[in-house]
Amino acid sequence: MKSRQVSFYLETDDLPLLMQAVRDRVIPRYEGIPQFLGLTVLKAEVGSRSEIVVTSFWDNNLEGSELEAARFIEEIVEATGGNPTQRGFDTLYAQIRNSDGAFDPGSGTHSP
Repeated sequence: MKSRQVSFYLETDDLPLLMQAVRDRVIPRYEGIPQFLGLTVLKAEVGSRSEIVVTSFWDNNLEGSELEAARFIEEIVEATGGNPTQRGFDTLYAQIRNSDGAFDPGSGTHSP
């Protein structure tokens, strides 16, 4: 599994607009890419601003996602005027509880 992480800062008041854009535009576009597995959006308060870290998860490669990632970066620049950073990762392990609070057997993903 591969991951792409985009991080940037924005004014805390702009967070609802960002989340609306993620829900309405980014996720639907990513869902159209067969390798897309999921997405997290994390926030840390830094004074009057928020640091945002968006991590998308991809099956085996990031190829095919570059165009949508570039569009997302452009939207961030337009919305924040900032300069987001982007990094790609090999995901060594990921595991999430199901809605019943249990870990599904074999749900953890790991790569050598």
